[in-house]
Amino acid sequence: MRRVVMIVCATVLFFSVLMKSRMSQDFPAHTAFHAFPGNGVTVKVCGDVLHPGIYVVPANTLATGVINMATPLRPLKSAIIAAPPHPLLNGSSVVLSLNPDGSFLLKPDKMTVSERMMLGIPLDISTMDEADFDRLPGVGPALAKRIVGYRQNNGGTLRVCDLMLIEGIGEKKYKVIRSFLQPP
Repeated sequence: MRRVVMIVCATVLFFSVLMKSRMSQDFPAHTAFHAFPGNGVTVKVCGDVLHPGIYVVPANTLATGVINMATPLRPLKSAIIAAPPHPLLNGSSVVLSLNPDGSFLLKPDKMTVSERMMLGIPLDISTMDEADFDRLPGVGPALAKRIVGYRQNNGGTLRVCDLMLIEGIGEKKYKVIRSFLQPP
């Protein structure tokens, strides 16, 4: 009988310690912004903000809206916007520069090719330069130069399917490169 009482006491003590330790665990904080399925765009925010980084926002969001999410370091007064306000696109970058007088410069830009590749954002073959092509797997400096040269010799535009016409790009390499580019 004494053994049964000891086992019951030990079990109760064990479970109370176990439950108490589970309740005192630190749970991860919930994110402030949710991913938007379907119509979301991925935007990079940097410059004079408290929370620089990558944000997923609804389509048709303006640069000023993203800056407000990232919280400017000081209250914003008058704006100098380097480009007309337009909805941000997937892979956009927004840079906020605060001036001592309280005015600010808002400069829209694009993420680097490396950032876009890491985030799975398709690249625009028409705007890439040699250094951008060189970052693609299987493409070295010589092939990158041939791709840009081919584009320049053919009216400054290049379709993804035209890559097969460039020396050094076979079917296997074409499939790898095509996976990083916007569809035609």
